[in-house]
Amino acid sequence: MYSSEGKSGGGAASISACERQLIGELESRHAKHVRLALMFSGRVQGVGFRWTNQSLAHERGLVGWAQNLPDGRVSMEIEGRADRIVDHLSALHAGYRHFGARVHLDSYEWLRTDDQATNFDIRF
Repeated sequence: MYSSEGKSGGGAASISACERQLIGELESRHAKHVRLALMFSGRVQGVGFRWTNQSLAHERGLVGWAQNLPDGRVSMEIEGRADRIVDHLSALHAGYRHFGARVHLDSYEWLRTDDQATNFDIRF
C-alpha cells in the first residue's frame, strides 16, 4: 500500500504525491487489467462524489464501488484497464476543479482482480 501524509500545494489544480506515484505505476501497466483500493479526502462528501465516480466508471467500462466513511473520506475500489483508470482520475479532477472542490488521493493499494464484478456500485 502506498500512502502520502503530505498534501501537495498549488490549489485545486494539483494532485497529491500519492496520486502522481499511482499514475506513474498505472501508465507502466497501460492496457493491463488491474484493481485498486483508493482512499480520498478533501471535499468528497455532500458533493455527489460517489455518483460522479459511478458515472465516470460506467463511461470507461470500469467496475467497483465507492462508499462514504464516517470520518469524511471516501473509500473506493476500482477495476479495469490501467489506462482507463488514469483517464477516470483525470476526468474526476477536471470535474471537481470546475467548481473549486479539492479532491485528494490519500492512499492506494493493489488488489486481486474480481472476475465476478460487473458494475460500479454506490455503497451506503
